[in-house]
Amino acid sequence: MARQTLDIGTNANDGTGDTLRSGGEKINDNFAELYTTLGGNNIASVGINASFATQTMIEDGAVNDSDTLIIFNKGSGTIAATLGDGTSTGEYKIFLNINEAVATVTPTNFGNGTNFALSRYGSTQAVWAGSDWYLIGHKDSADTDVVIT
Repeated sequence: MARQTLDIGTNANDGTGDTLRSGGEKINDNFAELYTTLGGNNIASVGINASFATQTMIEDGAVNDSDTLIIFNKGSGTIAATLGDGTSTGEYKIFLNINEAVATVTPTNFGNGTNFALSRYGSTQAVWAGSDWYLIGHKDSADTDVVIT
C-alpha cells in the first residue's frame, strides 16, 4: 500500500478535508503497514540492528575496499594504513582505534589534507564524494582524538 496522507483542507475547519473517520482510517492503515513491515504487533521485541563488514588491522597495510568498519588493534606501537579511492559516491568507512598507540590513515585522495591520525579510542568516519574522501563526525584538529595533517 502506498502511504496515505491526510487531506487537511484549505483552511482550518472549512469542511474541505478528510472527515474525522476517514482520517482515522488512513492513520490506522499507515500504522498497520508499519507494524506488519517491522515484524508484527510487538515492534520493540524485534529491534533494528546494523552490521558492517569489518576489517581488524593488526599491522600496517591497506584498508579493504569491501569493509565498512575498520578497527585498529595492533596492541602496542603505531600502525599505518592506506585508503584507496572509493567505488561509489556516498560510500563510507568507519574507523576506530583501540590500539595503544596512534593509527594513521593516508587516503589516496583526501579532501581534508594529506592524512589523519587517531589517538587511542579515537574514531571518525570518511565519506567518498566521488573524487576525494572527507572526514565527518570527528572532533576538530585541536582535539587529541583525530588530527588532520
